[in-house]
Amino acid sequence: MKYIKLIFIFLSLLCFGCENEELLNPELIYKQQVVVHCQISTGSYFPGVILTRTLPLDVSFDIKIAEIKDATMYLRIDGYKVIPLHYTEDGMYEPLYEFRAIENEHFELFGQWGEYSFYAITKIPIKPVVNSVDINLSGYYSEADVTTFKGEVYSALWAVDQGTFVNAPDFYSVSVPETSSVNNSVRVRTASYPIEYQSSAYNGRRYIRVYSFDGSFDDYFETKVQNEEINNPYVQGSGNTIWNIQGENVIGMFIGMNKSDYLPVN
Repeated sequence: MKYIKLIFIFLSLLCFGCENEELLNPELIYKQQVVVHCQISTGSYFPGVILTRTLPLDVSFDIKIAEIKDATMYLRIDGYKVIPLHYTEDGMYEPLYEFRAIENEHFELFGQWGEYSFYAITKIPIKPVVNSVDINLSGYYSEADVTTFKGEVYSALWAVDQGTFVNAPDFYSVSVPETSSVNNSVRVRTASYPIEYQSSAYNGRRYIRVYSFDGSFDDYFETKVQNEEINNPYVQGSGNTIWNIQGENVIGMFIGMNKSDYLPVN
């Protein structure tokens, strides 16, 4: 499951629009932005970096128009290992050989496209260490106690086993460890299970899956939630969303994440 595709769906919607949070008129002045996205985890090979640009409001999204083919990008891992990235198709830039990220590595991204330069850094989190799980019957959501590690934040999704897992469509919240706390764990919770999954017929089939992220995910999640999702991309704006990509007129997420196994809660 690639749940964090939600981030990329959000980013793809932004390719249609500009920054104004209000209803937009296609005749307004268009300001192009570069959009970067990449999710790195230890569970699969490095996925590559997708690089696109926003389009004018009166232009329907087409990856062949939005993609950027001639950028220069490379990775630097733990400050010394340099890996060039090469354009393949549909805005994707990949290394010449496959490799897997390792827990606690730090990935930096350096990029240049014309006048646009950008940079990002992310940590590859440790696979969540889950101490206990339970279900809150008053709100019908799952909870977990998770060991914390420096530079990481945590969240969780509910899941239901129907032969294949049905997963929650979004995270409910992100738990941030208190740096001054002597407690080395945090509680994470899911959104409530939908009504149809609260019946006794699903006893023994409810699960929780815990996610760990680079700490920058918290700012993104909190500001994304404040802006809410707008289904019509022609009025979609990036608002005040905080991205972890640094660069003028460049937005997006270059984020490390990890996830636990599916854990039964009842």
